[in-house]
Amino acid sequence: MNNSMDKFLLSLMYAIKELETPLTSEEKKQLKSAGKQLETDPTAWETYTKPMLKEVISKNSSLNKIFQNIHSNLEKISDNSQYFIQPTEDLVTVTPRESSLEERPLIKPDPEEEDNYELLNMSIQVLQFPEPQEKVKKISKLEKFWNLISQNNSDKK
Repeated sequence: MNNSMDKFLLSLMYAIKELETPLTSEEKKQLKSAGKQLETDPTAWETYTKPMLKEVISKNSSLNKIFQNIHSNLEKISDNSQYFIQPTEDLVTVTPRESSLEERPLIKPDPEEEDNYELLNMSIQVLQFPEPQEKVKKISKLEKFWNLISQNNSDKK
């Protein structure tokens, strides 16, 4: 997970979580629009979605300050996925099955693609939710990452 979209989205999710003042209705509307765009066409990231999100961030000084701080720290961490995305093997629970005539193989997706889609889907959920600040706090998969960032920030103080 070394691409800029992942780091940008993670930084934004963390900034939204840490923001002390509520987002305005206009900011929520813009985030929702960006989330819909991200869901519809993730390939338009550089040309459309990222500039839209940058505009929201830059207009909110508190959000911008948190985002810039986290984003610069995140750039220094080489691979974040190991800290918060569970390997597929850990997510599969083994349950006894009755024998059947036909067993379907377990298809394991490419781990890098899996991380990207998972992060993308979480970001889309947060951005499109009516209250993004509440939604981002409820995504437990990001908790390890939040702890890592907090620890990294306190180490630098």
